[in-house]
Amino acid sequence: MQNESIVELHHINKAFGGIPVLQEVHFTIRRGVVQGLIGGNGAGKSTLMKILSGVYQPDRGEIWIRGQQERLRSPADAHAKGIYLVPQEPLLFPYLTIEENILLGMNVDKKVFREKIQTLMDTLQCGFTLGQIGADLTIAKQQLLGLLKGLVRESEVIILDEPTSALTSREVDALFHTIKNLVAEKNLAIVYITHRLHELFDITDELTVLKNGRIVSQGRTHDYTLEDIIQLMVPQVNGKERGTKSTALKEQEQDEQKDIRQDTEYILEIENLWGKGFRDASLQLKKGEVLGLTGVVGAGRTEFAEALFGITQKRSGMMKLNGTPVNIKNPREAIRLGLVYLPEDRHLHGGFLEADIKENMTAPILYRLFRVFLRRKREKRLAHNFIQKLRIQTTGDDQKFKYLSGGNQQKVVLGKWLAPLPRVIILDEPTRGIDANARKEIYASIRRLAQEGIGVILISSDFEEIVTLSDRVVIMYNERMIAELEPSAITLENITFASFGYANVA
Repeated sequence: MQNESIVELHHINKAFGGIPVLQEVHFTIRRGVVQGLIGGNGAGKSTLMKILSGVYQPDRGEIWIRGQQERLRSPADAHAKGIYLVPQEPLLFPYLTIEENILLGMNVDKKVFREKIQTLMDTLQCGFTLGQIGADLTIAKQQLLGLLKGLVRESEVIILDEPTSALTSREVDALFHTIKNLVAEKNLAIVYITHRLHELFDITDELTVLKNGRIVSQGRTHDYTLEDIIQLMVPQVNGKERGTKSTALKEQEQDEQKDIRQDTEYILEIENLWGKGFRDASLQLKKGEVLGLTGVVGAGRTEFAEALFGITQKRSGMMKLNGTPVNIKNPREAIRLGLVYLPEDRHLHGGFLEADIKENMTAPILYRLFRVFLRRKREKRLAHNFIQKLRIQTTGDDQKFKYLSGGNQQKVVLGKWLAPLPRVIILDEPTRGIDANARKEIYASIRRLAQEGIGVILISSDFEEIVTLSDRVVIMYNERMIAELEPSAITLENITFASFGYANVA
């Protein structure tokens, strides 16, 4: 039956580490409808879809599928119930054939399914064969492969997570044509997640807007304007819209840093820099300045930071430190020149889990601590200095990194990158996953760094954090820097509009 509900989520709640991510969410998915699901960074979109696809379990709430209450314990359960998630980064085994990629994990007769797959490929006009290997496929064709995986499993609900993020406009048009045909011919339900808001008016029938873990609006797409949608996503703090910093706070911060920054040349200059995941980037950073770098997830912020630090190679463009052109090819060279990078994932890239605090903190400068043997007293003195300065709660400098709280781990990683005495520090999501008290202390540390004359690039998905800490803000969208906000223009509304590609809308 057209437009009957397939899935209903009721009173869905989910928290991580005591921090609510979803609160009392009601969400209905109906046949023949393309449902747009949108929201800013941290709104809860991905968590909701991972609950629907069996990756996470809700803390509280009910999942009803075709009128029956169900518990989805795994993605396999979701597949069996006709729900399939096509992730933003297609899961592809490059050296398996297309047929092997599609049927992987399915205990079926390949001969029987081969004809079914070929029929679906002809319907979708895929432009590849069952015998080709995955490595042959473009990004656009990988997206079609994701759709094929869902269709061959006879899924009735297909979730598309940022399906056009790496596609050209022609490929986007072809994908939309395919989606519309599938919905019309097979009476499927599509959940469509995107940060490209203009696409909503081309492909979706209905919209659901998430903010701060709650649904704040639902309705027919044609009942919204672009301005309506973005305004709904402007973050709220304590239930109230937050604009700029208070005038008094701004004046206080400006007075504190005026002597450091006045008549000061730029400490870091970037012009027309190109690299993997970002394009034509230009910015300037002064001594003692906190420059906020923000945008929606996937905009290219981390890729830009990794290129500056020498983790990935730059393709073209110019970079200067203290007025001198540099070509940083690896992190060791960046550290030597006074530029350091605190990465987003403190476990994977930030700290050594099995090492103790002092070993973590001195890792970037071990070469300075050696003569013939490691100078243990100097290593210990340095660690104690940062433990006190950053107020790290620990039993001693020999406590292992893995046994610290999240906030204290982040402080150790910060100490690690302050040990080389940098001129520029890039902080990538420095407060992600830490509690409120630790967040306040990290904020105080960032302000102290600026007061000491260090140039700080603060990368954050938390728009309020950007408003609170930044002297200027640069906003990235679709791998480009599209807006720069001076202090008087740093508001949640302006940041939100620009982060979704509408720098001139607010």
